[in-house]
Amino acid sequence: MPDGRLHVGFVLPSLSGGGAERSILRLAQSLIARGHRADLVIPRFAGDYRDAIPLGMRVWRARLPGTDRELLGAVQRAGVQVEAMTVNPVGAARTWLVLARKYPGIPVLRGSGLRSIYPCAHFLSRYIREVRPHVLVSALPGSNTVAVCAAELTDRAVPVVVTVRNVPADYYAPEWLAASRTLYPLADAVVAVSRGVAESVQQSLAVDAGRVRTIYNPIPADSIRRLAQAEITHPWFADGEPPVVLSVGREAPEKDYPTLVEAFGLARREVDARLVILGRLSVPYRARLRSLARGLGVEGDLGFVDFDENPYRYMRRAGLLALSSRSEGLPTVIIEALACGTPVVSTDAPCGPREILGGWGDLPPVGDAPALARALAATLRGERPSEEALRARAADFSPEKAADAYVALFEKLVQRRAR
Repeated sequence: MPDGRLHVGFVLPSLSGGGAERSILRLAQSLIARGHRADLVIPRFAGDYRDAIPLGMRVWRARLPGTDRELLGAVQRAGVQVEAMTVNPVGAARTWLVLARKYPGIPVLRGSGLRSIYPCAHFLSRYIREVRPHVLVSALPGSNTVAVCAAELTDRAVPVVVTVRNVPADYYAPEWLAASRTLYPLADAVVAVSRGVAESVQQSLAVDAGRVRTIYNPIPADSIRRLAQAEITHPWFADGEPPVVLSVGREAPEKDYPTLVEAFGLARREVDARLVILGRLSVPYRARLRSLARGLGVEGDLGFVDFDENPYRYMRRAGLLALSSRSEGLPTVIIEALACGTPVVSTDAPCGPREILGGWGDLPPVGDAPALARALAATLRGERPSEEALRARAADFSPEKAADAYVALFEKLVQRRAR
């Protein structure tokens, strides 16, 4: 780093519309604004995000089946430079042989329906050798596994930082958990997005405490508030309509939407309100939730909105944001709602809600629909902190603080490697 500029390669599995992907791209944007270089290294070029890749970030994609050509065209038209690397089948096969011999006891590396790890690790090792970034940062179990494997294939030519977003024992499938227990301790550093997640990484993955850092996700409150001013056409969010209880998330058992619907049905007996769930939920899952709402007499007050790259415009107009999760890491959606000045009711799920909301919102127990209903009703009746207090709390998770912490970590790792 003769000029003091870092060159960071960020590894994601795809551009799926999740919080991990969004937070990584926000961090990259902060680094670019400071004059550093940032690459997005993405084996599978597909997903929901069209506008989230910051200008100045260079994208390296693998020439693999499943490339979303429409997404590729949209990203290139936005001015983002995209480079393609061919994955050599022979090289991928050799990768499989090397990794299978080196780590024979890891189910994911024997296959288990996840053989795409071999071409992905081969692709990433090519990126390391040819582009030579100063440090590699990955997010989500698949990318974390691939990043460590690629570093091993290149004789640890670059420091690797894996980031952990949730409690592994609760979120990882068995084969990924087994792989993580062997590979995460080999990373140069493991960044956890909350103190609770950091503790779980040390306990369940046996990562040495000296290698674990807690760095909160970067939340650009000013940008969120600007985006929140955008118009929406959904009639339930119009002036004069009953307040909306909004929940934003994906379809997953740990999100526990059935408990949220039950709690809303109970709260609806006391307050006039509607419930909207924003996110990509399957038709059968929506039908299941509608059936539950029908049994509670509130089917007409339950609505769904598909994934939206700008959920903040809904947050700003909602009566409150509700999170009914059984487990979390650091739920970004809570901080985003606070940035909009919107009150939040969340279950006291491990690990992140209490770290964010202690003193700024209700925290009913996990899976307790009556307690969640009481918190929803009380908040809708006006028992909430002021908008100014909520926005001030969101500022504690600024991109500047996250970037400061990551840059300090990267520089330490690069200097250590140079010795």
